Amino acid sequence: MLPLQFFGDAFLLIALWVIVVVALFIVDILIAVWVYRDAKERGMEAALWLLIVLFTGLIGLIIYLIVRE
Repeated sequence: MLPLQFFGDAFLLIALWVIVVVALFIVDILIAVWVYRDAKERGMEAALWLLIVLFTGLIGLIIYLIVRE
């Protein structure tokens, strides 16, 4: 059996990656919710913009900011 110290660095690296991925996922969801609410207030198709931003991420947000009324 290998000592726990052998797995220490790899575990920290994996944990860091998991934290980064989860944080990016949360930010993506928050941006999509903001776009949905903003589009709804402006009388635009909120559900459509929500899907666009969820599937395209930052590019969808930039497009939304350019074309919003």
